[in-house]
Amino acid sequence: MMKQSRILPFALLAASIPCLAGDWLTFSYDARRSGWARSEVILNRGNVGNMVLKWKTKVENEPKSLAALTAPIVVTDVRVGEGRRARKDLVYIAGTGDVFYAIDALNGEIVWEKKFRTDVANKVPGMWLCPKGLNATPTVDRSKNTIYAISTDGRLYALDLATGKEKYRSQQWVPAFAKTWSLNRIGDVLYTPISQQCGDTVSGVTSIDVSNPENIVIRVWRSTPEYGAGVWGRAGVAIGSDGAIYAGTGDAPYNPGLRIFGNTMFRLDPGTLELVDYYTPANWEYVWKRDFDITASALVVEYKGQEFVIIGGKEGLLYLMDAQNMGGLTHHDNLYTTPLLSNDEEWFEAKGLWGGFSSYVDDEGRVWVYVPTWGPVSVQAPEFPLTNGPNPNGSIMAFTLADHPGSGTPYLKTEWVSGDFAVPEPVAIANDVVFVLSNGENARQTINAGAFPFGEFNSEELLKDTQRIEHDDSARLRALDAQTGKMLFDSGPGAIETWSHFTGIAVADGQVYAVDYSSTLYCFGLPDEE
Repeated sequence: MMKQSRILPFALLAASIPCLAGDWLTFSYDARRSGWARSEVILNRGNVGNMVLKWKTKVENEPKSLAALTAPIVVTDVRVGEGRRARKDLVYIAGTGDVFYAIDALNGEIVWEKKFRTDVANKVPGMWLCPKGLNATPTVDRSKNTIYAISTDGRLYALDLATGKEKYRSQQWVPAFAKTWSLNRIGDVLYTPISQQCGDTVSGVTSIDVSNPENIVIRVWRSTPEYGAGVWGRAGVAIGSDGAIYAGTGDAPYNPGLRIFGNTMFRLDPGTLELVDYYTPANWEYVWKRDFDITASALVVEYKGQEFVIIGGKEGLLYLMDAQNMGGLTHHDNLYTTPLLSNDEEWFEAKGLWGGFSSYVDDEGRVWVYVPTWGPVSVQAPEFPLTNGPNPNGSIMAFTLADHPGSGTPYLKTEWVSGDFAVPEPVAIANDVVFVLSNGENARQTINAGAFPFGEFNSEELLKDTQRIEHDDSARLRALDAQTGKMLFDSGPGAIETWSHFTGIAVADGQVYAVDYSSTLYCFGLPDEE
């Protein structure tokens, strides 16, 4: 294991804590990817049931395969001009067609828009594994009044929050058409993972230091020397309080001697991107042959003054690790692995744990963890004290961190499981309310769904874009009681026009934002009289 470099505390503070109340500056709110809107003061359990669709804005954008818009980013009190309405709360979304919009949170009007220039020709058509469009959710540095985004051709843009003007010339960060995921940040250093060999790019994690735009520094950690082991949780990497970088890899063999880290949860040094520590399940070969990628982004939580990492994937298991000692001496020994939570059928598609996890601390000091689960609850799952009805398509599972009654070591204690969600996204939490987008997409990937036929898979079995797009379901926004899972709000099937794919929501200043495949941004909140 490599020695970790030191990171300045003020840089970490800037990366993890929003500057003003109401901000949602990065995917899942903060650098740890908690999804906990700590600064939200308006929405709560008593009034969230009164929410309505306040406005929706459709933008010009070319969808690429299943993807359309990135998850919303919200910045409050941005000075956009002079006069009474000189300061606005703005919602930012980027589109797969290399477009970027700043939208007034008050009424949905477009304040400014930008088209990224892409000079690289796309010679091979994209598809849902490699849509070849802008994919990474942007992130904000309020101290520099800047929002960062990666265009399809792999260039990093630093845009002024108020005007969209480029702060400096865009910088080539990754190869064109590489599939990158949500940006995260420590000070002037940005991080993104890479997956699925799109643009013939080797998987791993890359960083770019823009402290001096005339002399940028790019670093890369590759999860294998060649291909495979994609890092594709949609929240990107998570960052610990000491700056450590956490994520997990997808399918590939496991051979650390050859620097091959398939199906591995890892910790990287933030300065060098050298591998510091990792955990690989002892059944990695089974996981590999079943195509049970680590599909969810890592979550960093604190419990009793100690930092832990939670991650999982398509197999349907949740792993809990000590952030400072992820896999023990063998790299196969973590703190706790749940019983099977879902995916009794052993499918590599439409089942298991996808997306990312979320966490908050209640008034009693309990640390809660929320897990979006695809497919029905496993017959092997532990008993949940509270249940909220049948859930054949998916659910939200709630746990608290506790000391195991037998071993005394931390584990994930079951609390409740929700009713039915058709493909739930990572949740957001505010004032004891859990907000969930049930995205309604067709999560099937193959003509004949089922277990992965290792060594016999025929690519002609993959569903085409048109086959996954052509269905009538739509996304729904719901709100649950964070302590019981009881339904508090349901937008209904018609409020959001279409479904969405691999996205997220934002909660800021009394409003909840979501996007769909029609390239529409939706704003839910309390009626104006409230």
